[in-house]
Amino acid sequence: MGILNSQVIYYLFRSILPKLRGNFYEPSYIYLKDFPIRTIDFSDPADVARHDRMVALVEQMLALHKQLPLARTPHEQTALERQIEATDRQIDALVYELYALTEGGDRDCGR
Repeated sequence: MGILNSQVIYYLFRSILPKLRGNFYEPSYIYLKDFPIRTIDFSDPADVARHDRMVALVEQMLALHKQLPLARTPHEQTALERQIEATDRQIDALVYELYALTEGGDRDCGR
């Protein structure tokens, strides 16, 4: 879920998928079959750590979204929205790390 909801994947959606009326995208199999979802190597401790971090961030995001409609005050709602934004940024940063991307969007070729 973290990868699929990241800015990196959203960028790929906008680049690859055909746009439909109302600014929706057509996520059909033909376009997604070769989509670059990175596989975790569970024999690599660094990959396992990144996987576990992603799972924790996604669980945190889900919990925050469940709390948001229960906010009783505008201050509480604002605080939750800021936590959601911060968690979203952490997920995006982790996706950049998983795909060896820089902020400019260039793939690190290991040179």
